[in-house]
Amino acid sequence: MATRDRVIKLPDDAYELLRLEAARRGVEPDALAESLLREDLTHARWDGFDDALVGLAELRARLPEIDGVALAREARGELDAR
Repeated sequence: MATRDRVIKLPDDAYELLRLEAARRGVEPDALAESLLREDLTHARWDGFDDALVGLAELRARLPEIDGVALAREARGELDAR
């Protein structure tokens, strides 16, 4: 694949984060930026479907447990009381 240089402007603090992370990973900032862009933009093609599934799983984990049998008995008791 042919490549050519492109200029992307970043604020100084954002570039510093990129530079530090690249150093930690032992790669050049350009290589890390390309990798991060590709990863992020590839996932964006899914229109957030995977993110929605993760969010729903997190929501389900926070919901209280429900005893369906006890709930049905309680509802039946309320109906009988009427």
